[in-house]
Amino acid sequence: MRCLLRRMVSKGQANGAEDKNMSTWTKKVMFAGLPRFLEQLLAACFRKEAWEVSHLSASEEERPPVGMKTYDCALESVEAGMVLAVENLDLLIYRLESDAAVAASRLDAMLRFACASKVRHVFLLSGDEVFAPHTTPTEQDEPLPQGETGALLARLEAQGLSWRAQGLSVSVVRLPELYAPGQTSDDGFIGRLFGAALMNRPLPRYTEPEAVSCGFLDARDAVYAIYQAAARGFDGAHLHIGAPAATTMEDLYAICRDFFPRMEEAAVPRETQGRAILKSAIIEKELGWRPVRPFAQGLKETWEAMCAMHDTRVADVRAMSRRARLARLQQRFIPYAENLAGAALTAGVGALQGGTTVNAMTAFDFAFLYIGCMGLLYGKQQALIAAVLSLVLLVHSLLGAGGDLVAMLYNPREFLHFVSYFFVAVLTGYFADRASYQQLADTRIKRRLQNRYSFLENLFKENLAVKDRLYRQIVNSDDSIGRLYRIVSRLDSVETENLFTQATSVTADILDVEDVVVYVVGEGGYYLRQKVRLGSRTGEMPRSLRVDDYPYLQEMLREKKIFVNRDLIKGLPDLAAPISYEGRVIAVLQIYHLDFEQWSLYEQNLLSITARLVSSSLGRAYAWEQETAGRKYIDETRILRIEEFQKVIEEFRERRRMQADYPVALLPVSIKDESYREIDHKIANSIRAEDFIGATADGVALLLPDVAGKTLDMVRERLEKAGIETGESLSL
Repeated sequence: MRCLLRRMVSKGQANGAEDKNMSTWTKKVMFAGLPRFLEQLLAACFRKEAWEVSHLSASEEERPPVGMKTYDCALESVEAGMVLAVENLDLLIYRLESDAAVAASRLDAMLRFACASKVRHVFLLSGDEVFAPHTTPTEQDEPLPQGETGALLARLEAQGLSWRAQGLSVSVVRLPELYAPGQTSDDGFIGRLFGAALMNRPLPRYTEPEAVSCGFLDARDAVYAIYQAAARGFDGAHLHIGAPAATTMEDLYAICRDFFPRMEEAAVPRETQGRAILKSAIIEKELGWRPVRPFAQGLKETWEAMCAMHDTRVADVRAMSRRARLARLQQRFIPYAENLAGAALTAGVGALQGGTTVNAMTAFDFAFLYIGCMGLLYGKQQALIAAVLSLVLLVHSLLGAGGDLVAMLYNPREFLHFVSYFFVAVLTGYFADRASYQQLADTRIKRRLQNRYSFLENLFKENLAVKDRLYRQIVNSDDSIGRLYRIVSRLDSVETENLFTQATSVTADILDVEDVVVYVVGEGGYYLRQKVRLGSRTGEMPRSLRVDDYPYLQEMLREKKIFVNRDLIKGLPDLAAPISYEGRVIAVLQIYHLDFEQWSLYEQNLLSITARLVSSSLGRAYAWEQETAGRKYIDETRILRIEEFQKVIEEFRERRRMQADYPVALLPVSIKDESYREIDHKIANSIRAEDFIGATADGVALLLPDVAGKTLDMVRERLEKAGIETGESLSL
């Protein structure tokens, strides 16, 4: 018990529903690769529901979105992995890209980071292009792309869903064409259509607009659907968020004519065959979602928002253009003006000195000062211009003194004077240009370091917040004693079915694992049948195990010792422990998909303690069941009384809440004026030992755990041969 207590203290987040401190933690969602308008709508929706929203940007130049935390780093970079590790995300929403050059590698990097950081769920946003035009596919239909974009999206979907085998919960969310206020001309068909109208570009022309259809959905409806799927814990492979109906291009243009400034159609459309119309079977049935925003109203609001955005952008561009033009003029002409002013000043100095720039007393040429200033201020270009102007002034002064232009070129003294002008120009210009280049490089390095510092600062703040939470948990660790008591008290039951359910939950909490399966030993000890399972990856585990096929089961039933899969044999549990009663193994507790750090003697001891606690509780439950068997069953039959049968039904409802994919069939039985003993005799050889027969207010019913589909049909046929008629399976 002491080591169990230490485990409770060290794990703050193991059971968030029961830990008072953990109940205050905020759920986190991050967006990556989404269009800005969709991202803003999603952020507003999730923030409204008290989610913490962040944004991963691949561009450092991108303006940060309003109302969300932003990390500026490439999606496939190491920094992105660090962000996901620190954020401890509940949900990552990532849009599949249409750029074939980078889409696959970037998706693989994001999912690898998400898996390593244990992101609880990932939504990959895809489109209706993965299906053939003019079809109405559901989530169960296989992709059938007709274009390059659709084929790429289909490959990316398969790539993303392959990570489900690695334990990462990935769902592909397919969307139709979206529209909403805030959309730009780069966002989808509606954005391109409205953008063309605003820019006075030709609109797409369809030869048969009445035959080309597409699904259009208001992005505000789509955002609410995505949130509902996240809030309800949807973890299926595919989810369609479809448009309410198909809309032809003819109908679309008829709606747009009410507010379009013009409707000339001249351009060839990108999509001449239309699009598939997604059917939202799952989200409508399970989540109760329906699109509610009228199509025409939403289009008009989108158009008005794009018009206002366009007018604002045009005004900003014009103002910026004027400022930029003025800045360019200043940058371009001021150096020339200053150069001419310098030349005029130098000429004035020369005039004061008798027509020459060379001082007679000191032999100093003021032209060198002029050239050096231009070179140091503006670089080689202006320095060379100053050298040319100084050379003109020098030649003019020499000609005025009676010199000959041709003779000057052969006079070494004058020739060196000419060369020295250009030497000073090149030398000073070189230093000025090098300083300018160095300043530009330093600016870029500074900007890069500032971005890096900002990124590390955000990570530090996140780590500090996590440290503070963990510190509070340690300070308040006295609550762990109470938590330990609550865990142990869950096993204080006399209902065997409830004990098996609680055994899986308690084991998952104590060992901090997700995948737990309990098998019960059948009569004779030849087979083990699955009783309860917990975890998203346990649905693939076999429903029954033949003891002779598994040496570890033979040894466990014989020695009653814990099994450790040290050889990592595929198909076997990582850890397994026997649950005993009266010296006989009656069940086996199996653990799957342990993390690397959980392969320790400490974990084995915890499992051993848990198994002993469960065994003790089951012993008491079996003893109580033997004492109360007469009160639980009717007339010495297997038929449970109404109140006892209701307890069993409630227990399996709880089991369904723990494991959503756990099937349970409840079949009403037609009794036809037969006695309970006659019914029991007919049914006895047609059902399993783990099945239940119980009395109800309407007669008798069968409860069949882990039975569905073809298996349920086989049970019906077997019962029919025994003379038992059953009704339709009732929902729990």
